[in-house]
Amino acid sequence: MRSKQSVPADTMIGTSQSLTAEMAKTLENGACPLCSCRTASESWLGETRYLGRKYGYVQCASCGSLFCSPMPDPETIARMYGLNYAGEAAGADTIDPKNPRAVVGYLSSREPGVFVDYGCGDGRLLVAAHELGWTAVGVELSPEVARATEQRTGITVRTPSAPELVGIADVLHLGDVVEHLTNMDRQLADALSVLKSGGTLLAQGPLENNPNVFTATVRLARRFRKRIMEMAPYHVVLATSKGQRVLFARMNLEELAYTVTEETWPAPRRFFSGARGMALYSLRRLSQAVSAISREGMGNRYFYIGRRR
Repeated sequence: MRSKQSVPADTMIGTSQSLTAEMAKTLENGACPLCSCRTASESWLGETRYLGRKYGYVQCASCGSLFCSPMPDPETIARMYGLNYAGEAAGADTIDPKNPRAVVGYLSSREPGVFVDYGCGDGRLLVAAHELGWTAVGVELSPEVARATEQRTGITVRTPSAPELVGIADVLHLGDVVEHLTNMDRQLADALSVLKSGGTLLAQGPLENNPNVFTATVRLARRFRKRIMEMAPYHVVLATSKGQRVLFARMNLEELAYTVTEETWPAPRRFFSGARGMALYSLRRLSQAVSAISREGMGNRYFYIGRRR
């Protein structure tokens, strides 16, 4: 299912909701990372615990996205991401929801220039871009991952602070990056500084609080079975489509294309995967069928093309 939606004119305006004293205090100096609204309420997701510390998730009153409060500090982030991150974060029986074909298709239709993959992981997309004649450069948060990917691919990979990255990219790709940013305005602005003026941003990622049958069912189940999850808060933002588009608009990007799809992740890739897996698989297939006929932008993934003004 693919959809294109308009961004409401009042989307940046927060609406009033009651807050617990703790959350009101949290938001005194904070705001929704996507739309900047300063009003939030308790969310259905509850809390996660990592390294002995709890991280709560609240829901923005304006765009409906969830975000972590408090955000992990730099020391915690350094421990979360490393050489083992990809294996720890991915489920053994799930399909990677990223869409490298769309990126390769875009690159193959343009005159080669400089392509930067921000959050390049193992570098497969860098290799594909290089084979199309592009000058490929990768960016990784972890110096260890950056070195390992550069050694494996023979393609330059830098950490975000490298000064030589500023203004070099004709095309910048952010693949499942935005939901990890703990200081959205600063970190996303740093990432976008890699783009030349008039350069193109290709961004994709999950919409983990966007309307669809699967998420609605999980949300209902969580409200009846509240528990603290024992895992790292890898995704500090669980976006809605509205929040995601507002973020790109307020970062001075001109939207050229925006699509929403519903992918299998995080449900199993196959039906025969145990009783719980079978239930999740069946629920996702039902959800995909409903989203396919909906005109309301239902789904759980976005793909965005925009131009830096």
